Amino acid sequence: MYLLHIKINKHYTLPGLALLVIVGLLIYGPIPQDPSYHQFADNRTMFGIPNFLNVITNLPFAVIGLLGLNMVNSIPEKRLKIIGTAIFIGFLLLTAGSGYYHLQPSNQSLVYDRIPISIILISMFSFIIYDLVHQQKGYWAFFILNAVGVLSVIYWTRTELVGKGDLRPYAMVQFFPLVAIPLLLGLYKSPNNYTKQIVCMFLVFGFAKLAETYDKEIYQLLGNTISGHSFKHLLMAVAGYEIAMLFRILKKRE
Repeated sequence: MYLLHIKINKHYTLPGLALLVIVGLLIYGPIPQDPSYHQFADNRTMFGIPNFLNVITNLPFAVIGLLGLNMVNSIPEKRLKIIGTAIFIGFLLLTAGSGYYHLQPSNQSLVYDRIPISIILISMFSFIIYDLVHQQKGYWAFFILNAVGVLSVIYWTRTELVGKGDLRPYAMVQFFPLVAIPLLLGLYKSPNNYTKQIVCMFLVFGFAKLAETYDKEIYQLLGNTISGHSFKHLLMAVAGYEIAMLFRILKKRE
């Protein structure tokens, strides 16, 4: 009876966790954008391009986007192909959006960076729901949660414009999938052997966040040659490569 109880209630774990996080964010109150977020260690202009390395280190995202679209193109499942296509179009959009943001960092240009990030994270989260929990639920989650993700960025920028910036919805969109995906992998058995790719993706993502956090320290440590934020872009491209390899595995599924 106890084992049956666990089996039944695991389906409520994710919604319950989401509800707890939402309640916690409501209690915490609005989170405005820190103005210092736009102050990167490496702001050198090279070849006439401001913040040169922070701009060009977005180019690997385009490679990942094209590689991933090639992998997804051969997947026979229509709904899975749609979700995968959104992930890698997200990487192509991130190349342009993040590159544009770093040319002239501001809240206004940051919108074009955050929307592709939300598309990638939400689409990846929806894929996990699709593959592990329930295909129809994952497919509907893909459309509904992507709409929520884009609206969370629009909500943030609108609140910033009236002097009451609130990042809470976007924070939920960005970080909840990073908690939920490992949780789902622990609760449900995957029909495909892509655990290695998921683990590598999360490890690299963790290092990327550290590089972003210690942007100036890494820049100084490396003799003002390359900053932590530029490293973050390169590491995130590696995480994207692991996602592409995951879809390479799915290509073989009939």
